[in-house]
Amino acid sequence: MNTDAVHKVVRLDENELQELTLEVKETLANGSLYPEKAKENFTTLNMWNVLRQSRSASAMIRKWSN
Repeated sequence: MNTDAVHKVVRLDENELQELTLEVKETLANGSLYPEKAKENFTTLNMWNVLRQSRSASAMIRKWSN
């Protein structure tokens, strides 16, 4: 069996660490970019529509298979 070992910890000296942490160019997303959606309640009308759509899908499959 051939295996290659890769070290998980990378050792950096003080200069390399300072250079890497000197400037970070990234943008943090806040709530203004992705507004929260209003939570919709699952009502009996939603349940009725789910059942209606499932019935029509199964009916179409039965119709096409004959």
